[in-house]
Amino acid sequence: MDKNTPNLHSNSTHPQLPYKNCLNCGAELKGMYCHNCGQMATSKTPTVKEFILEYLNNAFIWDTKFFHTLWNLIRRPGYLTNEYLAGKFVSQEHPLKLNMFLLFVFVTIFVFFSGTERMANSVLDYTTDERVYVGFQINNLQKNPEYAEKLKTSPRDTIQLQEPLVLAESSSEIITALEIFEDTKGKGEDKWTAIIPRVLITDEIFVPDNNGWYHFNKKSEFVSNDLDLINSIWKEMVNMLTNYFPMLVLFTAPILSMAVRLVHRKNRFSRINHFIFSLHYTAFLEFLMICIYVMHLTMATSMQMLNRIMIIGSCLYLTIAFRRVYANNTWIKSIFKALLVSLIYMFIGLCILSTIFLVAIFVIADVF
Repeated sequence: MDKNTPNLHSNSTHPQLPYKNCLNCGAELKGMYCHNCGQMATSKTPTVKEFILEYLNNAFIWDTKFFHTLWNLIRRPGYLTNEYLAGKFVSQEHPLKLNMFLLFVFVTIFVFFSGTERMANSVLDYTTDERVYVGFQINNLQKNPEYAEKLKTSPRDTIQLQEPLVLAESSSEIITALEIFEDTKGKGEDKWTAIIPRVLITDEIFVPDNNGWYHFNKKSEFVSNDLDLINSIWKEMVNMLTNYFPMLVLFTAPILSMAVRLVHRKNRFSRINHFIFSLHYTAFLEFLMICIYVMHLTMATSMQMLNRIMIIGSCLYLTIAFRRVYANNTWIKSIFKALLVSLIYMFIGLCILSTIFLVAIFVIADVF
């Protein structure tokens, strides 16, 4: 920046203008911002730092007002909505801009820490578990009427098995007279004896190893095809969710506002007021998702516990926000309406996931 150019960010109450007329529209300047077009009276040749910061301020959120808005969003449910509806726009970030920035942060963290790969591998780890494989195998056998009849009429033999005991316990109608030979308690494969239909051996459902112990056959073609199909559909769903997640979240905001309006039929709020409330609530959910995902990455917390935090936290926040924004609500009404809206919101999410699942099946159908 030119040394002769005044410092526009000085602490002076009345900073000196770098020029008299706006460079954009030519109107005479009466302050740092043009009263005609709104452009700031900045230097013609900004530094690289100023140029980048100006982009970030316009494209995203990159100033202290964001942190002030975020703090009020978290600490005071319903406060931002009340302030916005009272006409106090400048003191907080625009609700849509706040949503877009939080979504940007979440997607960036998700992609940076290989969230897509983690989600894809989660089902792969599940379907490669031998217990799941054998469970699929037995379920397929039981669904076949002819084979089910064979199981009932086939002579039974006592054999020694070396598999997790839970597999036999979950199929007690097929595998009977269990007797534990050696319980390894998670250190290795359980060894036990059982009486099973001979047809399971002759059809190579069980195969012996070199030591004479029988194992479930892990090379069943029809089961492998089923699991490959499940993996392919899941990967396609993960890719679609990753690519369209911001759009899907913002798409739910208008639907959420309809649900909020439905439970507040007697309230005289206009549609846009319900929509503003929904945007602030959606922004809180996005912030909560960021916190949950960071906890998932940095702490040994089960996903079941994190899901509970997400559900309880969102319902509690919505209850308090309803109580503060919609003045005719009692605490009992607020709790009831928050639960109802949460159920509607979860139903919307299930519908979206079901749609993505069906689309994924159509996409994968061409491959298989």
